[in-house]
Amino acid sequence: MGSALPNGNDLEVINQLNNQFTGANFDALRTYVTTSGDDFLWGSNKSLARAAYRLNIWPTAGTKPRKRWFAFLGRILSKSNRDDIKDALMKAVQDKTGKVIGVHFWEQYDQNVAPNSYVVVVTDEPADATHIFRRITLLTDHEIPANEGGDPDPGKDQGEPPPIHPLPHAISKPKKKAKKKKTAKKKTAKKKATKKTKKSHRR
Repeated sequence: MGSALPNGNDLEVINQLNNQFTGANFDALRTYVTTSGDDFLWGSNKSLARAAYRLNIWPTAGTKPRKRWFAFLGRILSKSNRDDIKDALMKAVQDKTGKVIGVHFWEQYDQNVAPNSYVVVVTDEPADATHIFRRITLLTDHEIPANEGGDPDPGKDQGEPPPIHPLPHAISKPKKKAKKKKTAKKKTAKKKATKKTKKSHRR
């Protein structure tokens, strides 16, 4: 979370979640859960932090946002919040009507939310004339405290079967800092200095 909700790290995670829970990626997730019996998204002994880790979803701006994301899912959200999210995911993935074709995630500022808490709102939004997206919106009026150091990558859930990362898609990787390009003037100056050095050696 950030002072501007959602902030850059939030939006990156939201985009990763929406990508995983729509289209072919959602179909693959639904097939995996159905055929493997691995209910890693909502089981009573399963954590959302571990689920995100197994789906390769976390902020990539650095180690601290990643750790804060896992702390947020693992212990900052209340049990009630986590249960509401798990329930919404379970009903979307296990939908038998054929109407739910994905899940959309969002975060929204709401000054009416109790201090230092969150509210999970689950709604449906139309995808087309006959299909819907389940929408999970997190309401809050605050950011994660600046002094929150975060948690390490979550360990295995109780009774977790392999593989650790069950769905074949790209793993989130830290963003590389753009290298500063040398200006034309610096390059020219370097060439001149090199030429002068060579001439001095020839004398």
